[in-house]
Formats: sequence, C-alpha cells, structure tokens
Amino acid sequence: MRFELPLVEERVKPHQLTALHLFVAFILLITASLLLVSYSAVTHMPEDKLTEYKMLIYFRPAVSFGLYAIAAILLVVTIAKNKWLQIPLNNMLFRVFELLIIATLFIYCAMTGLVIPAIIYAILCTTIILAISWERRKHIPLLINIDKDGIKPPISSRTRIINWADIEHVILRFGTLTVNCVDNRLYQWNVGSFDFETDVFEVFCIRQVDKAKERRNNNNW
Repeated sequence: MRFELPLVEERVKPHQLTALHLFVAFILLITASLLLVSYSAVTHMPEDKLTEYKMLIYFRPAVSFGLYAIAAILLVVTIAKNKWLQIPLNNMLFRVFELLIIATLFIYCAMTGLVIPAIIYAILCTTIILAISWERRKHIPLLINIDKDGIKPPISSRTRIINWADIEHVILRFGTLTVNCVDNRLYQWNVGSFDFETDVFEVFCIRQVDKAKERRNNNNW
C-alpha cells in the first residue's frame, strides 16, 4: 500500500526567486567596481607602458559602466517591480539575460587566466541554470510518499527517508501531517486534498510502527 500527500507549500517561494536576482546584481556591481579600480591603476602607470594597455584603457571603463547600468536595472526591477518579476515568463527572460552576462564574464576570465573570478562565475552560471530548471517545475506539487519502507519527505527536505523504526506515531488531522520520532524529532507539513480515508491511513501507519517497534526491541537484545 502506498499513500501520496501533496503539500500546500510552493516548490519555489517568492523570496527564493528574488534572492538570486539580487545576488547577481551585487556580483555585477562588484565586478564593475573592480574593473574601475584596475582601470585607475593602469592609468597611473608610466607613459612608456601605457601603450601596452591601450585597449584596456578604452575597454574596461565602458564595460564597467555597462555592468553598473545592468546591475541598477536588476535592482530596480527586483525591488520596485517584484510582483511583475514573479510572472514566470518575465522571470525566465531575466534569468536567461543574467546567464548570458555571467557566462560572458566567465569566458573572458577563463581566456585571460583569471582563475578565481572564472570559478566564481562558473558557479554562478551553474546556479542560474539550476534555478531555471527548478523554477520551470514551480507548479508541480511537492509530495510526501508513505509506504512500507517509511515516510519519504518532499525533495526540498534534507531528510531523504524517515524509517518506521525511528517513528513513534503519525497523525493526520486538520490538514496537517505530524510525524513524531523516538528521538524527539518532530516533522510537520501542511497537506492538500487527498483521495483516501484518514482512518485507513492511520491504521496503516500504526501497523508499520508496531512492526518496526518489534524489530527495534529485538535488536536491543
């Protein structure tokens, strides 16, 4: 026998969606500032060495101010137009745009031998790609699966499975699933509608707990 309980909570919470946009904006601000600092250091070099960095002198200020502009747009939209940004299509367009900018910075750093910045941008690119994949499944409900092997929390939980031997009792009341463990751990989830009788579910859980308790007592000997 197997039971599935859909959770009421969202797969992707609004503050999680917003946080990554803000993080990308701050990374761009830091990058732009570092470019300006390096530009200032180059311009203070002796005249005979400036010719070697001619392209650097013209290139970095333009990129720096461009990144400042992009970061400012991200901050304004994320803070002032947050509800508009929560619309899936708008959020996806911004994610793709951020990915293109960060990927460009990664390629540049990788080609010029800037190892640490390249690693940072590579991690951020990976994070954005994972965020896009995760947010596309936003409307797929999270599920708790209960069977003879144990209780499997939703994939957003740190715990992969709660074994019956670790459970004291299970209660499903008033839209809340409560799992009380023998080591005083307590799990609670708000669940949506389900297609089985509560009594059948609780009887199943009681039997599984009793079977596991017998095995647990035998192991103590």
